[in-house]
Amino acid sequence: MAKGTRASRATKSRGNSWFASLSPLKQDLVCLGFLYLITLVLFRGIIFDNAAFSDQADTAAALTYKTAGDHIKTTEGIDPLWMPYFFSGMPTFGNVAYVPHNVSYLQTIVVGALQLLFLNATVSWMIVHCLLGGIFMFLLMRAWGFSHASATFSALTFMLSPYAIGLAQEGHGSKLQALSYLPMTFLLAHFLFEKRTLLSFGLFVAGIGTLLLTNHMQIVYYVLMTLGLYLAYQVVVDFRSDKILALKKIGLFACGIFLGLCISSYIYLSVHEYAQFSIRGGGTEGSTGGLTWDYATNWSFHPFEMMNLLIPSFFGFSSNYLYNWQGQMRPLPLYWGTMPFVSSTMYFGVLPLALSLLALVYRRNKLTIFIALLTLAIFCVSFGKHFGLLYNLLFSYLPFFNKFRAPVMILHLLPFTCGILGGIGLDVLLKSNDDKPGSSTAKLTKILLSILGVVWFLLAISFLFKSDVSSFLSSFLFERADGEPYSPQVLSEIKKIRFEVLWNDYVKFALLISAGLGAVILFLKGSIKRGMFIAIILGVLIVDLFVMDKKFINPTPLNAAEQQFAPDATITFLKSQPGLFRVFPLGEGSFMDMDYAYHALQSVAGYHPAKLKIYQTMIDSCLYKGPNPEFPLNMAVVNMLNARYIVAAGGLPSQFELVNEDRQKQKYVFRNPTALPRAFFVLGAIVASSEHEVFARLNSADFNPSTTAIVEKPLAETPIPDDSARVEITSYGAHRIVMNTKRNGAGLLVLSEVYYPAGWNAYIDGRKTEIYKTNYILRSVMVPSGAHDVEFRFEPAIYELGWDLSRASWGLSGLCILIGLWRLPSIRRKFGKSQGGSD
Repeated sequence: MAKGTRASRATKSRGNSWFASLSPLKQDLVCLGFLYLITLVLFRGIIFDNAAFSDQADTAAALTYKTAGDHIKTTEGIDPLWMPYFFSGMPTFGNVAYVPHNVSYLQTIVVGALQLLFLNATVSWMIVHCLLGGIFMFLLMRAWGFSHASATFSALTFMLSPYAIGLAQEGHGSKLQALSYLPMTFLLAHFLFEKRTLLSFGLFVAGIGTLLLTNHMQIVYYVLMTLGLYLAYQVVVDFRSDKILALKKIGLFACGIFLGLCISSYIYLSVHEYAQFSIRGGGTEGSTGGLTWDYATNWSFHPFEMMNLLIPSFFGFSSNYLYNWQGQMRPLPLYWGTMPFVSSTMYFGVLPLALSLLALVYRRNKLTIFIALLTLAIFCVSFGKHFGLLYNLLFSYLPFFNKFRAPVMILHLLPFTCGILGGIGLDVLLKSNDDKPGSSTAKLTKILLSILGVVWFLLAISFLFKSDVSSFLSSFLFERADGEPYSPQVLSEIKKIRFEVLWNDYVKFALLISAGLGAVILFLKGSIKRGMFIAIILGVLIVDLFVMDKKFINPTPLNAAEQQFAPDATITFLKSQPGLFRVFPLGEGSFMDMDYAYHALQSVAGYHPAKLKIYQTMIDSCLYKGPNPEFPLNMAVVNMLNARYIVAAGGLPSQFELVNEDRQKQKYVFRNPTALPRAFFVLGAIVASSEHEVFARLNSADFNPSTTAIVEKPLAETPIPDDSARVEITSYGAHRIVMNTKRNGAGLLVLSEVYYPAGWNAYIDGRKTEIYKTNYILRSVMVPSGAHDVEFRFEPAIYELGWDLSRASWGLSGLCILIGLWRLPSIRRKFGKSQGGSD
């Protein structure tokens, strides 16, 4: 009787609280306002100082693509779909390095408005997407019927996930955008399945289109996978009782996905076309291949690293910590797990994990089981090569799955599923105090007290024998280095620092789990009220995630990225040189240098995670396999790429002329006297029967690209040698190259531009002619005798088709939404119309 009275008093107290006195809509707005304040506090350094998250990693590369694309757009007045500045030229729209037009209209409107909440700071769009992830998560939980407290808990878990927050620092904005729309798509799918109206259908289409237009294909793919599983869950639930309803849901979902894909066709038609030529496709026209198994699974999440879910640095992670070694401050390799490197950690808080387990024990309904199975599937996929039986099946048979690398990336979905399970677990606790407590509540209290006792016992033992624990763990856990030749003394110091990082997180875990479990125990016993309990739980969660998130939020001056591209002596010299030429940055680190592209200098090298496969194959098979073992650079390949200047960190053989030096940066520019011009006639051609023969000839000491070309199919005519042949480039642009030629007899004209059949066409005096794949990566055409104008144009038909289809699909989606809104009784009443329809 006393226990029941206590429960009644708790209910009455809750009913008289300030929050409970508000209308449901106002309660929702208060919770959403709370989420906004949390983001305002967390990102205050970015917002109020108008700072950037980083000036390194992919942030710098993205800035280069944008600067180079804007330069072409301004100087040539075209939509840049091809850039000549890196890797000797490559498409930059098909791999979304540069997107000329923003067709994500819904996102533009919503994000543009919400940026005002963050003082319209330059990079506040990233913060807006963090907030949107929280908002959509909250609304999804509310739509599923959960309390405001549970919905807020789930929203904070998803919104503040360090694994997601770290994306901003790495410059992975598109990944963050796609991830933030995961709960939105579930919410819209829920409405579609429940309502099945024109409005819900139009909103679902618009949501899927917006998700797809974030342009991060791998996260989008994972989101669509989970939505497909959500559809399967709905069908399984409905099929026995109402087969027609199940079929309706399948039909609406399929049509919505199709129209969403049509909305994104501006991007995805070109991406699909490019994929078959990239390192993520087959590399040849019509190929359906993908990445190699080893490359695709390099970042596989080892099951042992699941310990990071409790202690985020159990296997460490990269950080900005510097230490002094050999007179220099160098980054400390804090990650000692199984992957090549990790800049963040898979962690979403100890309370969501604990409450997820509680949900699985005390609330095993259909939704809980589905989300639990989804979580299990996410883990299994993330294991990659460590669970090869499953991953190999997906890699071999699931469409497009083999285009993606880094299985660990799917763990970005984990804060979503465990956020939901954690919210369900909190809901279990809140409802347990509404009813008369029974033996299950008392049993749960005893279990939690036992867990709390074990945690404190282990913590006490660890403090007493800290040095022994450190020695034990250092004997096997901290052994991994990062390839650097560390001395035993340095490695010993690294192990000590690694242990301290782990130790600090272990202590933090013990304190946080104690606070959380202590609050649960007190609440179950009726010692604290509902409001206080919710405040403690949310407070512990926020503190837990804030501590981790702050490691990945290091406000950087907004112009820091631009400043690192400030022209140095090398750039200034190269920009002053006349004519068409390319630069060859020699050295493993220099080869990925994007400084040249930023300043509109054409380079043999560069950076892009999905470069053309023929170019990567050339690099692997030829570029560093010259006949001279003391200087293994294949000069035949370097020469045919029009690499007039080689930039090195030291001296080169005497055949190269030193023309500029920057001793401070150790950058020396050498002129390559044997570099071929951008366009030239050869004396003859060899038809290679296989790729192996092509590489054998390119690597041969006898191969001379100025006289001989290697083609892969018979020419239309036999070239006639002509020493008086002349070619002059009269116009050079990103999409259009015009040459004037004159020769006696037909000849093969080689253009030192990358071969790419999906868009490049050649014309002689206005008539289209065949382009031959030459020397594996270049282009050539047969030119008749006499004087002629030869023109190459980049004109991919798929680009215009995608743009038209995208705009038409947006119009159809908008029409569905407008008609659906008009059919709402509340809208019709406002315009004095009868209730002719409902939604």
